[in-house]
Amino acid sequence: MGLMDKAKKMAEQAQTKLDDAQKQFNEDQGASKPPSQGPVTQYDEHGRPVQPATTAPPAPSAPPAPPVQPHGDPLGASAQPSPPSPPAPDAERSDEYAPPKLSSGDPLDG
Repeated sequence: MGLMDKAKKMAEQAQTKLDDAQKQFNEDQGASKPPSQGPVTQYDEHGRPVQPATTAPPAPSAPPAPPVQPHGDPLGASAQPSPPSPPAPDAERSDEYAPPKLSSGDPLDG
């Protein structure tokens, strides 16, 4: 039984050394980490750092004037493109593919 007692004693010593080393490591980690100062970095959904939001400048009291075109506005300031109207239900559309009309008879018969 002397061998078993020696092994048990050596295992206890090794465990004690491991516990001491772990305790010392944890203390060193806590002491060397400086307290966090400043803003925390934010990341977007792709993992890229996001710039911290700054306060926006106050909005101007009047809306800005439209840019002046050097040669005038040929369409006029009020010209707005109109949305396309839907096609009539029975109208043929030239932009859709239609298979060629079938003819009856022998195609090789001239």
